[in-house]
Amino acid sequence: MKRLAVAIVLLFLVGLIPTSFSVRASTTHVTKTVSIEPTDDTWIDEGGWVDYKNSRLRVGTYYGKEERPYLKFNLNGVIPKGAVIVSATLWLHAYNHYGYRTHNVSVYGVLDDNWSEDTLRWYNQPTDAIGPLDWRVISLPDGNVNADFTWNVTEFVREQFETDGVVSFYLHSNLSHVDVKDYIYFTSKDSKYIDEHPKLIIEYYVPVAVKSLEINEPLYSGIPSKVYVSITNSGDAETNVTFYLKINGVPLYTENLTLGPKSTETLEKTWIPMAKGEYNVTAEVVGDGINDFITKQVQVYVNPYRLFYGLTYLYENGYNRIAPQLDELYENLTATVQELQKCGVNLGDLSDDVKWIETNYNLTKAEYAKFLEMKNRTALFLSGNRLYTYSVMVHIRKARFLAQDVVERIEKVLPILQETLVKVEPLCHPPVNETNQTQTNQTTTGNVTAPSNGTVTNQTMANYTIHITKALIDLSHGQYYFTKYGFTGLQENIEELGWEVNVTYAPLTYDELKKYDVVILTNPKTKLSDEEISALRKYVEEGGALFVAGDWYKYLSDSLNELLEGTGVQFEKTELMDDEKNSGKPYYPFVGIYNRNCAITKYIPENWTMYYNGDTLKITGDAKWVIRGYESAYAVDAEGNTVYEKGSEPVVAVAVTFGKGRIVVYGSSKALSDAYYGKYIKSNWPFIKGALLWLVGEES
Repeated sequence: MKRLAVAIVLLFLVGLIPTSFSVRASTTHVTKTVSIEPTDDTWIDEGGWVDYKNSRLRVGTYYGKEERPYLKFNLNGVIPKGAVIVSATLWLHAYNHYGYRTHNVSVYGVLDDNWSEDTLRWYNQPTDAIGPLDWRVISLPDGNVNADFTWNVTEFVREQFETDGVVSFYLHSNLSHVDVKDYIYFTSKDSKYIDEHPKLIIEYYVPVAVKSLEINEPLYSGIPSKVYVSITNSGDAETNVTFYLKINGVPLYTENLTLGPKSTETLEKTWIPMAKGEYNVTAEVVGDGINDFITKQVQVYVNPYRLFYGLTYLYENGYNRIAPQLDELYENLTATVQELQKCGVNLGDLSDDVKWIETNYNLTKAEYAKFLEMKNRTALFLSGNRLYTYSVMVHIRKARFLAQDVVERIEKVLPILQETLVKVEPLCHPPVNETNQTQTNQTTTGNVTAPSNGTVTNQTMANYTIHITKALIDLSHGQYYFTKYGFTGLQENIEELGWEVNVTYAPLTYDELKKYDVVILTNPKTKLSDEEISALRKYVEEGGALFVAGDWYKYLSDSLNELLEGTGVQFEKTELMDDEKNSGKPYYPFVGIYNRNCAITKYIPENWTMYYNGDTLKITGDAKWVIRGYESAYAVDAEGNTVYEKGSEPVVAVAVTFGKGRIVVYGSSKALSDAYYGKYIKSNWPFIKGALLWLVGEES
């Protein structure tokens, strides 16, 4: 983790370094509503009778003869060409009902508008109607009434608007051919009651919109920036609009525009923000029935030169704070490496780390020297102004963060090198009176006890090699507990041993497994393949180490027992229970009987209790039990049968050698996870630590 100074740098950067911001766009169309009266309206009688009272429209039946109203509306000159019709509604006022029956009155669209209210008769009416477009059930009492009715005719009106702009309708009653006298009177356009005239109510808008708003970013105070706006007119008519460019709601530019039909206008404007902060930039067009806008939120930053000066000052202070620690650590590292090399120790797994440290330490110093050179030169050029360019800042920034990275790498590597030196130094610099004897030991035995975070191997002083123990955790089989609860506690505890921990999501192969000293395999949700089982067995037989954990009977993978076949240990399809010693339920038992004759248990304190949730183990041959359940523990199978009675102290952990390698088997995968607020891994770690060290031969 970065130290406090670096954290401050990062916080500073969040406030000052340009970052991308999401666009908050708002688009709205202002709609207009118009009420259009018919140019023509009348009604016709199937029997041929002509009504010369032009103030009324009649729909219904006269003893089986249909009575049908017609209405014609002209949209031209009322709605602009190219407008988008949102809705269209036919409105009629009923003032009288002759009869008592309920009518279902439908409206039909008439395609032929070449008719006149003065000459329309049943025999010459248009024949090309479509519909019904909509219908209304009308139930009125006999006599005078006062009721309004509407029909939705939007789609038909849209189609007619796009052709000749004239719209015709007729009304039809479902009683039209019933042999009775029953009809409804609606007010016509010629009625003296103007408010009751028929209406075609249309809501529309003109399709002019702000298509895009682009701003050259990043933005800095005092520096001009270009703003680009595209405005489109997707209608068929020329349209006049007023364009506004607003900053936080205040107009910066205002311009009157005439937009041709089916056209796009692109505007380029300049904005000079004068102060840092957050701004809302709005591009807006306003006109008759038009109001459309896009708002983009942008961040304006301090002038770059001031920014670079502030960052330079911050990075330089950070470097000066860490530089003494860097130099001291590097000096210790160099001295330790030299002593190890004098003793013939091969740096082995740490070779790349030491080379990286040396290269980047020198690079850090070079970047700092370059910074000092350019800082002095720039200060003279600017005649004392407290400003630095990017070219100055970039070198101290690189030196600052490289220094931090080098310190962290040295702090990781140096303890291992120092511990190794402690181990080999007695052989490298023996007491004078034991020189001859020690030299004999060097050439015959030559083995040095490994540090806890690595091993020193081989037979002669000239060939000792540092080895970092590597652990591989398998997550390629959807391991439930690791996926659900995580395994941070396990990983961090292993890393505190000085080991390297890697995780794999790929199928297990021998070529990959052999790169590691120990493999940790918890209960797989998807079974191990035959190839993976063969690879794991070969890995152990050739000297590898395997920690394998199971689960209770419902979830235990059969492939684990295939893996362990012939080792002397098998998972049992059971669940360990304890009615007396548990964490709340019998199936969450505690375990705590340990084989103190086994090196694995050396780190487990006396009277130590471990959280457990899993199965029991069956052992044969040379396999040795490590942990058992308490005397009050018992085990059941999937049918609820008691497999182990109380007092049997069922086995839950086993150690066994197999080929050249070692295996530790544990009945609980949950115990290795971060489940129950970390209580499982915390209570199980002393056992797991001992098991891992035993597996790699570091139990002594």
